[in-house]
Amino acid sequence: MRKRELVAQSVVDQALAARNQRRATADSAEAALRELTAGTRPEQVEQAAAAVDAARATLATLELTRERLTVRAPRAGRVDALPFRPGDQPPAGAELVSFLVGDAPYARVFVPAPRRAALAPGAKFDVHVLGVPTPFGATLRSISSEPSFTPYYALAGDDASRLVYRAELVLDGGAELPAGLPVTATVR
Repeated sequence: MRKRELVAQSVVDQALAARNQRRATADSAEAALRELTAGTRPEQVEQAAAAVDAARATLATLELTRERLTVRAPRAGRVDALPFRPGDQPPAGAELVSFLVGDAPYARVFVPAPRRAALAPGAKFDVHVLGVPTPFGATLRSISSEPSFTPYYALAGDDASRLVYRAELVLDGGAELPAGLPVTATVR
């Protein structure tokens, strides 16, 4: 038709362009079909596996960071004091929480030096708590072998009797008392 000049050159060019476009579309569809029937390329599988490994490594790093930033008590107890407020930055190794632990409350008392020799773990006491009308029974859990306060002048002579030894008395009966109450203890 073009040779006989029945159609313009632009119409021929448009027809050729449409043909070439349809061939390219068919080739692309055929390539997509071959990929679907033959499967994914090995490089794409390896890339996906590497991405999964990277995500797992990131997760492990985040879990480790969370674990390092989580504060856990070494054992169960009741919170007694929180020395820092939210937003404070405590120094390294600082006590963040004071816990009251154990099955039964205890009283910390100081035994005068003259009475130290007569006491051993297991000794029985009556503990009078300020503000509580009835005394509690208690058992001596431990007593220090070294004095709690040793001024230079108290090591000899009459001043040696001023030394005190720290002792812990476990209260009988599972009493529920707040921490820090003043007590006095007497041997039974």
